[in-house]
Amino acid sequence: MDVVPSQLAHRELYNILISAVGPRPIAWVSTVSASGQPNLAPFSFFNAVCAKPPLLAFAPGMRAPKKSDGTAESAGTPKDTLRNIRETKEFVINVVTSELAEAMNLTSGDYDASIDEFELAGVASAPSKVVRPQRVAESPVSFECKLHQILDFNTGPEGGSLVIGEIVSIHVDERHLKDGRLDRNSLDLIGRMGGLQYTRTAERFEMVRPKVE
Repeated sequence: MDVVPSQLAHRELYNILISAVGPRPIAWVSTVSASGQPNLAPFSFFNAVCAKPPLLAFAPGMRAPKKSDGTAESAGTPKDTLRNIRETKEFVINVVTSELAEAMNLTSGDYDASIDEFELAGVASAPSKVVRPQRVAESPVSFECKLHQILDFNTGPEGGSLVIGEIVSIHVDERHLKDGRLDRNSLDLIGRMGGLQYTRTAERFEMVRPKVE
């Protein structure tokens, strides 16, 4: 089968993307509004970008607002996370382990901006060192970020933005340190697959890269 993206319905194209591009790491992003309201939400369009400068990026999609008759508006509505970052220029990306999976999933709902997802999911918050948003205390690694750039691709309900943040501080739980370095094998991280599926990264294998003379 060969398909042209422009000839597919949005749902069909989206399903191909999330089913084939995986496992995707999960950015559990904590933000705070300009008025001080906390927010916590997961995003699976997420990855590292660069080490110098240290950049991370995630891509929140737009919400599809509803008309009074139940149909979707032509323009999308930014999610609380994106709106908060535009207002404050700060955020924290917390990594998600298998132990935190249920709590992370609870924060994925389309809640009103007045809801504190930390309280909703029963996860503890901890103060950050540099930025205003709190980090997830149970997360083994949290990246405090200052906004570097936002790229907007489409303002419609099927669009999204790419948020690039510069890491200004990193919290690593000492229980995941070995000889003073992060022990990657101790991190039972999860990844997002298609639909409702997730995967654990506990099963791993090594391969040596070829040396080219």
